[in-house]
Amino acid sequence: MKVLVLAPRPLWPAHDGGTVASVHCVSGLAAAGAEVTALSMVTEKHMTSGIYACGAKPDYLTDYITVQVNTAIRPLPMILNLLFSGEPYDLARFRSGEYSKALRRILTGNQFDIIHCEGLPLVLYLNGIRSLTTTPVVLRAHNLEHTIREMMAATACCPLRKYYLSLLSLRLKKTEAKTARQFDAVVPISEPDAAWFRSISGDKPVFLAEAGTDEALMLPEPSQENPRVGFIGAMNWQPNADAIKWFISEVWPGVIRRIPSATLHIAGRGLRQTDVLPPGPNIINVGEPDNAREFIASNHVMIAPLFAGSGIRIKIIEAMSAGRPVVATPVAVAGLPVENGRELAVASDPATFTAAIVRLLEEPELRASTGERALRLVKERYDNTVITARLLEFYKKLRHGS
Repeated sequence: MKVLVLAPRPLWPAHDGGTVASVHCVSGLAAAGAEVTALSMVTEKHMTSGIYACGAKPDYLTDYITVQVNTAIRPLPMILNLLFSGEPYDLARFRSGEYSKALRRILTGNQFDIIHCEGLPLVLYLNGIRSLTTTPVVLRAHNLEHTIREMMAATACCPLRKYYLSLLSLRLKKTEAKTARQFDAVVPISEPDAAWFRSISGDKPVFLAEAGTDEALMLPEPSQENPRVGFIGAMNWQPNADAIKWFISEVWPGVIRRIPSATLHIAGRGLRQTDVLPPGPNIINVGEPDNAREFIASNHVMIAPLFAGSGIRIKIIEAMSAGRPVVATPVAVAGLPVENGRELAVASDPATFTAAIVRLLEEPELRASTGERALRLVKERYDNTVITARLLEFYKKLRHGS
């Protein structure tokens, strides 16, 4: 089966959750027997000093093409969009003539069995695809985008920002509802998102294919004596930036009072900007790590203090796959079949978040038992080989109308 993957991001480096989810899915489809061609956007978020080093094409791809797309937020186009368009500006920023040309060249010169779209921005290109081929087109939905904006609006302090995010959420919700009926199928990566799509997709199939991982192995704890807490997330995604700022301001001082030797290690794209993180004691800005899994393993406890999100928090699964205990908010664990105190710790306010971290740092046996249960869950439910093999079987049935 020949699959064309369209992605709003490059497939490496796989440092953020969205890219990790895309890479695992694409490589898994290839391992299951699909011939995969990928057409990826490279946005300013993926550039370093104006340069994007794509590296060598991975062996699992038949072909890999990248197109630079400027998705930067520009005030004037954003205002014009607000006043004269009902289209969500979050999506409009991904419209590109060059990407359309590249897509047309690929579809004109090749025949595919499935066109697999990694995220809502690819709906911008659906009509163009339909004009060139009758191949089934599938949306793989990483999130419910309208839910994220709705959550961000609920916590916004500035009235103007709250209004804009609320309006954006409404536009995204309309788009997602319409999109679910336009694509030939929707593939969400979490059960809550799948339930929403089933409720509005009409007769179009919705196939749950949760984000998986290729590695599940208890990694040894770091040898450093000082307790280490870790956070990894792209700072060019606003919920991540808001999360770590809240943690540093509201939680970290309490941890330091209880364990003065503890250190907080923060990794992710965009961290080299000096104004990203508020000041705080014993905080190490790691920047963008060469290897996310090695960074996770270098800490005793990982955190996910998100207050806006949808889909599945890929970094939580990655941490659990290394046997690392995680302290997370209820929003961060939504969609995961976990219980507080079993595979991880769930905390919704500064006091309980602080207490959970301190307890895990002070009790090695608790870290070990929590990590072992988390690892067991990953092996049982999030094996990428199993998940993507099932997805490919669904694609074969979809292609043949069964």
